[in-house]
Order: sequence, then structure tokens, then C-alpha cells
Amino acid sequence: MSTLDPTPITHSEARAAVARLLGGRLAGLRRLDLGKRLGELAAFAGLLAASAGAILWSLALDGAAMGALRIAGTVGAALAVNAFVLLLHEGMHGVLFRSRRANRWASVALGAPALISFTAYRVMHTRHHDHLGTEDDPDDYHNYTGRRGVVWALHYVRLTVGCYLYLLAIPFLAVRHGSPAERRAIAMEYALLGTGYALLFALVPFAVLAAVWLVPLVLVSLMVQVRGFAQHGITDAHDPFLASRSIEAHPVVAFFLLNENYHLEHHLFPEVPSYHLPALHRAIWDRLPRAVSGTSYLGFLARFLRATLTLDETPIGLVEPAKTRA
Repeated sequence: MSTLDPTPITHSEARAAVARLLGGRLAGLRRLDLGKRLGELAAFAGLLAASAGAILWSLALDGAAMGALRIAGTVGAALAVNAFVLLLHEGMHGVLFRSRRANRWASVALGAPALISFTAYRVMHTRHHDHLGTEDDPDDYHNYTGRRGVVWALHYVRLTVGCYLYLLAIPFLAVRHGSPAERRAIAMEYALLGTGYALLFALVPFAVLAAVWLVPLVLVSLMVQVRGFAQHGITDAHDPFLASRSIEAHPVVAFFLLNENYHLEHHLFPEVPSYHLPALHRAIWDRLPRAVSGTSYLGFLARFLRATLTLDETPIGLVEPAKTRA
């Protein structure tokens, strides 16, 4: 494959140029694999069940054993629910299952532990993809203010309480931007979720729900906030190659993130299921004229904290893969 022309281009042009590099390989990368998807669902459902069991067991103990079980169970439950959010994201892009009906209702179920409506999430996330780098991009804080200090304050709001604000705002924003059919679907999904939550709180003691579900959700929110900020924070939203950051995460981290760490690749080809993103990354990375990257999420956060001292908006992790290869 040849290297891409480094001339700045639009998102659609960047996608088309990379697709030409891939040629016939792109069709294989788009192919859905039911076995892999069912394996992921089984693995994380099993992790959630085991983690919930560990937490419940800890409630009958005291001392060090109780603490160890509670911590292990809480972390495991958080990792599982975070994976459900990522699988919901796959469903939002229509790559969870081939059947639209199965894709939709599986995604509704996956969103339930995280308190989110599938359709509401899809309405807002589609806007993020369609308007990335434009004045309508909902995640580019420069579209709301020209004051650099305010932009950086918003970065910290996103890192600390972003999930909670998003959960509160998404129903209203999605209804505002959704079609009539989407509004009806959102209303129905929130009605189903509300009914389910009401039954849970009526039938299960609050202490148990808090330990098994609500406390792990706090960890999930932290994971989502860090991951989401690393994907687009301190990038160049107007350049399709610099608008999304890919992290060369440890394989264990990548497994629990369903390879969402390859976020530039995802934005170029959102129709590629997550289990093919590593192959897509290997196929295109050293042909890219520029990108933003990192080797870990903690490393990105450290560089962000240093950049805060001067409010330096230079994209963090700017690299030129094609030149490095040459």
C-alpha cells in the first residue's frame, strides 16, 4: 500500500483515501462474526454474575475477607457494565447483530445497567460522528466559547462529572434532535427502564442494590469519562486524522475496552465491528500522514495535566506514522 497524501482534507475525503489503501480488505473487516460477539456477551455476562456473587458473599463476612471480596466484586462488576456500554455502542452503529430487531433490543438491554436509552444514545452519538470537526459538533467546547480558560474548565467537568451530566441531559437533547419515530422509541425505552428500576427497588433491599449495582456504576462513570476524554480531548477537531486519538493500550486493557482504544480507526470506519479494529489499525497505521496517539490512558492524563499549566492546546501525542515507517 502507498502512503496517504499529507494535504489537509475533509472527513469524507480522508475516509475515501484510507478505503482506497485498504482495497478489498475493507469488506472482510466489515464482516460480522456472530461467534465472536456471542463470546463477548457470554464473557462479560459471566464476569458480572461472578462479581455480583462475590459482592453478595462479602455481605455475609467481615474483616479482610469481606474487604477483598467486596473490592474484587466491585471492580469486576464495573468492568462488565463498562463492557456492556461498549457493546451498546456497537449496537448503536448496527454492528452488534445482523438483525435490526436483535440489534435494537439487545442494545436496549445492554443500556439498562448504565441507566441509558439505546435510541437516545444513538441520536446523540450519531450527531457526534456526523458533525465531528464542525460548528455543530456537540463535543467540541470551542463551539460554545472562545475563552480558552473556560474550555479547559469544561475539560475538567467532563473528566469528573461528565457522565452524570450526560445521563441527565441526554433524554432532553435526544428528544430535541430526534425524529418523531425516535422520540416515540425514546419514550417507550425510558418507560421500560423506569418500570424495571421500580420493580428492582421494590423487590431488592437497597443495601444489596447499592453494593451490586450503584457503587460499581461510580467506577463505570470514571472509566467512561477518562476513555471518552482521551478519545477526543486536546486534539485538532478540524483535521480528520487528528480529531480522534488511538491508544496503543496493553492487550488486557484493550480486551476490557473491546478495542475501543483504536478510536481514529473507529471514526474512519464506524461500520467495522470492534473485534476487527486491531486488524484495521495494523493495516493503515503506518500509512497515515499524521495522527494523535499514546501508549496508555494514564500517560495521556499525565500529559494533559502538564498541558494545563500553560493551557497548551497542541494535540497531545502528535505523530507522523508514515515518516516513522520510512
